[in-house]
Amino acid sequence: MRLREKYDVPEAVANGQHSAAFSAFLWNWFGDSRALTHGELDISFLQELTPEELSLARELIRRNLGLKLNHVIEGAAALRDLDAAPILRRMLDEETDISRRLTIAGTLWKINRDPAFRACLEDTRSKLPTLFIGVHLWQVLWLDDEQAVDFLVGLLDVRDWTVESLTLGLLDELEFGRRTEVPAIRLPHQPAYYRKMRSDPSFRALMVEAIRRRNAASKNGWSSDPA
Repeated sequence: MRLREKYDVPEAVANGQHSAAFSAFLWNWFGDSRALTHGELDISFLQELTPEELSLARELIRRNLGLKLNHVIEGAAALRDLDAAPILRRMLDEETDISRRLTIAGTLWKINRDPAFRACLEDTRSKLPTLFIGVHLWQVLWLDDEQAVDFLVGLLDVRDWTVESLTLGLLDELEFGRRTEVPAIRLPHQPAYYRKMRSDPSFRALMVEAIRRRNAASKNGWSSDPA
């Protein structure tokens, strides 16, 4: 298998005979990662790795974390690698790029519910909220509970129309279970409604259920819009 030279993958592993699942792991993480990073890859094949293959896959991810590539970092979460957590925590402490900090912290959250993720989300909202125009908006759903509802409603107060409109669209989609292809200003529920309803127990329960259903249905495990 011809993998990219920038990755630290032993030749014996790259050229070895592997199962279809492990071969898919090698190729999509260290060969051609485009489908993976665009959220187009169903990574459920990772569940087919044998215990030995899973151990080796985790080792390869840890060996390459220093490259600071998002798909490698998030690979530690996809493989639920607890041993990667201390490495990622050190990386987070040393990282200054706000976007990468969110990715690292989000991975730690998926691995061991590290509260640094919530802190990084808050830091991003106060310092560079326009990052939520991209994939980081969908990462908010990783919180998987009422914290996600509160954070999304709070994003409606950001003084950026694009952030507000995208957040409003996501809230509407979660509430009604479908994407409404209309401009944000024409959505049935506007920011004032969500600010009013955020403390309503029934509304909060409905939204949490929708978030968890969406997370459970995702087969790419990634940060991009899965729709």
